[in-house]
Amino acid sequence: MSGSVCGWGTDIGGSIRGPSHLCGLFGLKPSSSRFPYAGVPVSQEGQAHVPSSIGPMSRALSTLVTVTRSCLLAKPWVLDPNVTPLPWREDEYQEVQRRTLKIGLILDDGVVRPYPEIELAVRHAADLFEQAGHEVVLWDTSDHMDCIKIMDQIYRADGGEDIRTEVTAAGDPLLPHVAALLDSAQPISVYNYWQLHRLKVAAQQSYNEKWNASHRLGHSRDTTDRQIVDVLISPVMSHTAVGHRKTGKWVGYTKIWNFFDYTAMSFPLARFSVEPADTNNSVPDVIRICAGTESRQFQHEYVPRNPLDEWNHSHYDPQAMDGLPIGVQIIGRRFEEEKVLGIAAVLEKLAQQQHHSDT
Repeated sequence: MSGSVCGWGTDIGGSIRGPSHLCGLFGLKPSSSRFPYAGVPVSQEGQAHVPSSIGPMSRALSTLVTVTRSCLLAKPWVLDPNVTPLPWREDEYQEVQRRTLKIGLILDDGVVRPYPEIELAVRHAADLFEQAGHEVVLWDTSDHMDCIKIMDQIYRADGGEDIRTEVTAAGDPLLPHVAALLDSAQPISVYNYWQLHRLKVAAQQSYNEKWNASHRLGHSRDTTDRQIVDVLISPVMSHTAVGHRKTGKWVGYTKIWNFFDYTAMSFPLARFSVEPADTNNSVPDVIRICAGTESRQFQHEYVPRNPLDEWNHSHYDPQAMDGLPIGVQIIGRRFEEEKVLGIAAVLEKLAQQQHHSDT
């Protein structure tokens, strides 16, 4: 019966997009003040420098669009004064579905390498766009780690007191990656907290300038006719679902967009497969990703870059992961929910067209 038509999640580092990727759902993380948050419990309440977002999750993209449109047309800023008074913009949702797009491609953030099947799924999305006449350009992520270091300092500026207090009250153990983040946490002064905010603003400005300069990326010789990147596509996480209590230790593919307060969503494009697609038809109407040679090389020849990458590599188990969902992340800038959803609609149509042409 598939349960609920739509659910809501909160996201301060990937908690909408990660579960959506792992479970084969569409999940939208809007910019932080686009949807009402009043009355919703939130970790680190009062910490506003890397704010949490609330957004919808669903099995169908059409549901995600309908819920987003309906919520924003209901003028939620009337009930929650922290909501930006920005109604749904149908023209922006439709406009990106009618023109040629420019897509920035992230395959590897340089910190933790995604599993080969995840990288191939993102490449497949890029191929679908290119085959339809859209432009795809590689996107540089060399500045991501510096931004994440600032972000982590903001997270633990209170020495971890807020999270420890909430978890203790619930009587639950800390997840390993949360415990690791807090173990090194020392409270800082208000003045030093302000300095972190200054660093964050400078990093946001620098990234915005990089995005605005993306008209220089690509093969066109006519610089006057180039457009900037519309959205980025990337892995959602470096791995598929893992075993119980084996929580992943790297969420850099999602949390970086919380740092910038960008719009981002998870799009369930494919499923992990240990066999080529033409020999495995257990799940119809789904793109099957089999890495083959890349999988064997990753298992037996790849040398991890760091402890985080080593953890990720050590949990690679193709047999256990066979059939698991693989999401692709679509990222726009602040308050570009309509644009991101519109381009998701383009990708969905391209994937459906390919499936029908292959059957």
